[in-house]
Amino acid sequence: MTPLLHALASPPAATSTLDPANVSSTHLAVLLFSHLLRSSPRVKAQARLITPPPPSAYTNPNSGSFFVPADGAPPASHTDVSDDDEPQNLLQILSENLSLSLLSRSRATDSDRESREWDRLVVGYLCLLSQWLWEDPPSVREFLDAGGFGVVRQSFLRAAPS
Repeated sequence: MTPLLHALASPPAATSTLDPANVSSTHLAVLLFSHLLRSSPRVKAQARLITPPPPSAYTNPNSGSFFVPADGAPPASHTDVSDDDEPQNLLQILSENLSLSLLSRSRATDSDRESREWDRLVVGYLCLLSQWLWEDPPSVREFLDAGGFGVVRQSFLRAAPS
């Protein structure tokens, strides 16, 4: 998996404090990928076909595909994803990451800095999704089928003044 795809597909750290380096790499990856998608229906169609490996494959160092024979026997491979679940494509993963970021942002009460970092992630995901969905009806349909309407509704309800 490429570093760009890794940064895009990695879920935000919802349980622990944010690492500013991870936020910066995700933010830069989101901006770079949004520029790659800009004004190109062919690239958007190709991007819809991207299906990253499940998160356990790139978060667990022992389950990676890099096997060095000098290290001994290969690690036992196990997958957490059942055969019934079909893998998610990148658009669905980005929608989930946006939803997680919005939820974590609403719970961030530790510091102003952490709130700003969550805001950076949310804005980055929104910029990428707006570029991707602009004038691309198949992507919009896929986004809405993946529960994107709930994410958009959630973000506007949080932003609305009380």
